[in-house]
Amino acid sequence: MTNFEYASRIDEAAGLDLDLNCEEIDLRDKFYGLFQCFMPEGAGVGAVFAPLQNGTELQARIMPIYAVTAQQTREAFDQGVAPGYFCPPQDPKFNDEALKSLALAYVRNLKIFAEFLGKSELLKMLEQIKSARVQESFDLAHNKDGLACAVYEAITEWMIDSPKLDTKLWVLGEAYYSIDCDYLLPVYLQYPNYAQRPQEDFLKPYFELYLAERQVAFERGEVVVFAH
Repeated sequence: MTNFEYASRIDEAAGLDLDLNCEEIDLRDKFYGLFQCFMPEGAGVGAVFAPLQNGTELQARIMPIYAVTAQQTREAFDQGVAPGYFCPPQDPKFNDEALKSLALAYVRNLKIFAEFLGKSELLKMLEQIKSARVQESFDLAHNKDGLACAVYEAITEWMIDSPKLDTKLWVLGEAYYSIDCDYLLPVYLQYPNYAQRPQEDFLKPYFELYLAERQVAFERGEVVVFAH
C-alpha cells in the first residue's frame, strides 16, 4: 500500500471527503485534526491503524487520550462546540508527590535515552537534576535552561535517524501533532514504529503527566511540574 492509498483509506474511514489528487500535495497537511474526527470515545479510529505494521500497538497508545477527555468532549458537543484539541482535565488523584515522582521518572528515563544515544553531554546535564517541584504555572518564554533544548535536539535527531518499521505512518505526522500541538507527545504515540529505540519506554512518564494535564520544564537543577 502506497502513502497515497493509505491516505485515501484514512479519508474514507474519517468521512472527510478530501481532495488528495492535487499536484505537489503534502498528504500530512490534509490530516491535521484527524483524530478529533473520532471524538469522544475513539470509536472507528481502528480503521486508521489497521493497515499499519504494529497498528494494534499504535492504537492502544492513543486510546487513553480519548478515555480521559471523553466526558468533557461530550459536554462540549452538548453545547454545540467541537473541541479543537485533546485537553485532559486535571486529575485530583495526582497529588504533588505523585506528580513529582512522575517528573523524576521522566528525568531518569531521559538518562537511559541519553546513554542509548551515547550523548555524554546530555547525560551530564540531566545528572544535574536533583529534585522536582510542583507549581501552578511556568513561563516557558522566559525559561533560560538549555536542557530542554538539548533534550529536544537529541530526540529530534533520533527520530530522523532511526529507521521506521512502517513508512506509511509519515502520513499521520500532522494528525499526531494536532492532538495537542506538542512535539514530544507524538514521539510517545509513535514509539512502536521506531526500529532502533531504547528498551525502556522512555517517554511514558511524560505521557502520564500529559494525561494528568501537566507539563514539565527544567530550571536550576530541578524539574518543574506545572498546569498545562
